[in-house]
Parts: sequence; C-alpha cells; structure tokens
Amino acid sequence: MGNIKPQKNAEINYKGGKTPLEKAGAFIKEARQGRSISIEELSGSLRIGKEQLIALENGQEELLPERVFVKAMIRRVSEKLEIDTDFILKELQGRDLSINTLYKSNSTTSNKINTFKLMPIIIISSGLLGIIASLFTINYIENSLPSLNPSINSSRKLPSGN
Repeated sequence: MGNIKPQKNAEINYKGGKTPLEKAGAFIKEARQGRSISIEELSGSLRIGKEQLIALENGQEELLPERVFVKAMIRRVSEKLEIDTDFILKELQGRDLSINTLYKSNSTTSNKINTFKLMPIIIISSGLLGIIASLFTINYIENSLPSLNPSINSSRKLPSGN
C-alpha cells in the first residue's frame, strides 16, 4: 500500500502530460466519485482487489497485471459505473486529441473560396436592387405629391369661365 499514490481531484483529466492509463484511470475515478461509490464497494461488487482499483485509477502501470487484463478490468469497471466503455478504452489506447484536429475542416476553406467568387455578384445585385427601389420611391413620391400639397393642386386647376 505504500507504493500507491493518491491523486488530487483538481488534476483529473486536465493535465496534458498524463499517460493514457492515467487518463483512463482518472475518468474512472471521476465517475466513481460522482456516483459516491467507495473503492471498497466497487472492489467488493466486482471481486477485484482494492489495491488494483487504486492503481488503475492512479495510472500506476507497474502495480497492474498485463495490458489485456487491464483492458478487461476497465471494461468491467466502466460497465459497473455505467460510463462509455469505448471512450475509456480509446483513452487507454492513447488517442491524441487536440483542439486543432477536432475543429479542422476542409470544407471551411472551400466555403471561403465560394464566398469570394460570389462577392461581385452580390455587390452588383444589391446595387441593382437599390436603384430599382429608388425608382419606385421617386415614382411614388411624384404621384402622391399633388394630393399632399393643396397649393400645387390649386395652381393646376383650369381657369373657370367667370
């Protein structure tokens, strides 16, 4: 028991320098603590040694059996804790997730190119729409202006025969 190092909660899953086993173990530990299950309860229900579970959660590979047994142990623990087993096993394989690869997309660059090709068409069509709207507005004002101003209407009346 002297070789087992406790892990601080604040460090779980956030440090980049962790080994894949440490990351997988941290996810398991976080899930176990989130469900308020003690190590003793979990080890008793799965019939896995308490020391092995602690070593698994802390990523202490030297205290664990061969890799194939560790995978089986992770599968059983994650199923018991009802967490995504495939995700944990992928973490164990050591996948490298960076923000750049998650959000990098080839379609983004092609969308920019298409936008630049459409820009002259957009500018010309918005100019034409502006001119057409102006013509309709001027026509409306000219047709409604005589009825709005009575002095203009009276000057257009034909002189009466008196």
